[in-house]
Amino acid sequence: MLAEFTENLPKALAEVVKEEQQKELMDNLHQACAELDSNQADGWHLGQNWLFSFIGNHPQLTPVVPRDLLWFFGGDCLHFLTDEEIDRFQVIEDRVAEEGTSWADVRRQVLNH
Repeated sequence: MLAEFTENLPKALAEVVKEEQQKELMDNLHQACAELDSNQADGWHLGQNWLFSFIGNHPQLTPVVPRDLLWFFGGDCLHFLTDEEIDRFQVIEDRVAEEGTSWADVRRQVLNH
């Protein structure tokens, strides 16, 4: 999900921000992704801050952000989810923990896609 978002984001950015701002946004996102691989706590914090700032500064691009990412990073990012979405993601997370099944499988069952 994060890899797909990172891959598709440049096209969406090209429509609304200047090239140097695109590069800065992508560099910061790549840094957050790299930190997730090496130091999950720092990466999680960087990713959360990046998403919150990204949506705050570019609300027109909110539709390109997967809702799962907002849930994954949590914290202030949860403000961009509806109460209904939060409830559904909580159900998914609880079932994954209880049943030991994959996020993707449970997500498909709960969200019907």
